[in-house]
Amino acid sequence: MTKAAFTILSLVVFCACASKQNTSNASSPALRFEKTACFGTCPEFVLAVKNDGNAQLSVAGNLELDSGLYRCANCDKQQLELILKKAEEIGFSEFKAKYDPGVMDLPSIITSINGKKVINILDGPISLIELEKQINAAYIQQGTWEKIVK
Repeated sequence: MTKAAFTILSLVVFCACASKQNTSNASSPALRFEKTACFGTCPEFVLAVKNDGNAQLSVAGNLELDSGLYRCANCDKQQLELILKKAEEIGFSEFKAKYDPGVMDLPSIITSINGKKVINILDGPISLIELEKQINAAYIQQGTWEKIVK
């Protein structure tokens, strides 16, 4: 499956799943964390965490999980609250929208928290990098992911 086809399929499935949930889950995610492709073998995925702690992961490639859409079996609201607290402590809402020195072959790390989006390609603040590591550890490394779309 091509990347474009996978992306379209993932969006269709995610939208279909979201439309069947109640209105409290139908809103935009409290946390969205994405790593984009590079010219090498960089992990490529999109993590979306709702206010109630429910998380979905769309994997495109270069992760221990196969490509597809997953739901987190062990994610909870407490994990999200710790990340939101850290974001508040470091002034996430005051960060620049983009940290990009113009290097073309690096992946982007895109973090959106409650509507504020920050793109970190290179040279983001240390506190942003620490937040990205915290999100990655809490969800990608420690999450138990169950595939919902093959």
